[in-house]
Amino acid sequence: MSKTVGGLNIKILALIVVIVLVGGIGGYYFFTMNQGTQPQEKGITLTIITRHDTTIQRTFEEAFLKTNLAKQYNITDIKWLSPVPGLWDEVIDQGGIDIAWGGGPTLFDLLLEDNYLLPLNSSLVISEMENINDTIAGAPMKRFNDQHQVMWVAAAISSFGFTINKHFLSTNGLPEPDTWDDLASPTFGKLLPTPSVAMGNAPATTSNTRIYEIILEGFGWEDGWSILVRMGGNAKIYQGSVETQSAAETGEVGVSMSIDFYGYTTQLKNPDCKYVLPKGQTIVNGDPIALVKTTEHSEAAQAFIAWVLSVDGQALWLNENINRMPVRGDVFTKTDAGKNRQDLYAIFNETIHNIGIPFNDSRVLSYEEAMRYYFEAIITNAHENLVNAWKAIVDAYLSGKIDNATYNQLVQELTAPISWTEDGTTYTFTIEYAQSINNRVKTDTAFTQQMQSIWTQAAIQQYDAVLDHVNQLTGGS
Repeated sequence: MSKTVGGLNIKILALIVVIVLVGGIGGYYFFTMNQGTQPQEKGITLTIITRHDTTIQRTFEEAFLKTNLAKQYNITDIKWLSPVPGLWDEVIDQGGIDIAWGGGPTLFDLLLEDNYLLPLNSSLVISEMENINDTIAGAPMKRFNDQHQVMWVAAAISSFGFTINKHFLSTNGLPEPDTWDDLASPTFGKLLPTPSVAMGNAPATTSNTRIYEIILEGFGWEDGWSILVRMGGNAKIYQGSVETQSAAETGEVGVSMSIDFYGYTTQLKNPDCKYVLPKGQTIVNGDPIALVKTTEHSEAAQAFIAWVLSVDGQALWLNENINRMPVRGDVFTKTDAGKNRQDLYAIFNETIHNIGIPFNDSRVLSYEEAMRYYFEAIITNAHENLVNAWKAIVDAYLSGKIDNATYNQLVQELTAPISWTEDGTTYTFTIEYAQSINNRVKTDTAFTQQMQSIWTQAAIQQYDAVLDHVNQLTGGS
């Protein structure tokens, strides 16, 4: 017989207790688990397309994510994309890019021309931009639209020159050069076929492209190409600015094309090396940062841009692993980092007072794409033939087998803009021709490859004809 308590069967009572306990425990776990999966506010990841190297990326990311500004705007991560300049439009078209940063004004003017940038209009970024001059040494630090809104602003400044390896030069009896045309001289060709100069292939490096544009603008189209072709004859061509710079740093060559901060960093690493600003033959560039039209986080992105322009952000350029020139000079007086880098302060003052050459950004933009691929076609792709012809001229000149007049004639034959015939019409790579095909080169890969093939073949024929001419004059073979 079953026992009862208060009229309830004991077994039934026990079952009720178990159900209550299980239900309570289950309810507790349901409640706590449900609490743990409540939607939390998701942090913002900013995506930045950049030409800056990983040292700059890492340094700025780590510092920014620790700031109150990052917390205020709920920015928890930064994603970096580093495609070559020719792919920026394509990458941005895929969506999700918030900020474009680094790569020089011409690249950003192309982005602006192609409608990829938005105005910088947040109160934070406007406030910081008030501390930045519109121009420095005659170069624009801000690009405005028709409504006078800032479309990109310089986050740093750059100069362009070359790095010399003093040990290589002295060992090989070469003088320390002062100008671009020094590097195109027979003196720097006397070691051929061993190169004494390092140049970057134009389509592979925006900083070296800027150097070539400086030469074309400073010396004029034909004389500029004469310097570039002869310099190419004295050089080894590298696929990128880092590799180009490393050649002087390691002593593989005596001179490398350099953007300033590569030069300063090399000076610190190797006391045999020195960065040189060519006398009266360089420019100051503002290196831009901008808001991209595909952003879904405009305010957060502009908060990051504002921080990069602030004295705290600007001070990071002075890191000994970066060694870049800030766009704001007050960093050197308002921050400990600035006060500790008086070496860079002296260079900063030298840079901003460098008038250099007249440089027309709009004209450069009108021919840049055609120029880059023409450079590759006639200097990089036809390099062996170029070196053979230039070496023959150099050897004949230095040995006294030809006089100055003959040397100048042969140089003109070697370096004249390439001509070719299509469908019975003869074309020459003048500045006007470069401007006429520039947009097509930018958008039509098949056309660009076709033209490069034509230019390379025409260049090889031109160089081989010069080599034959030298051999006829000197009795060589």
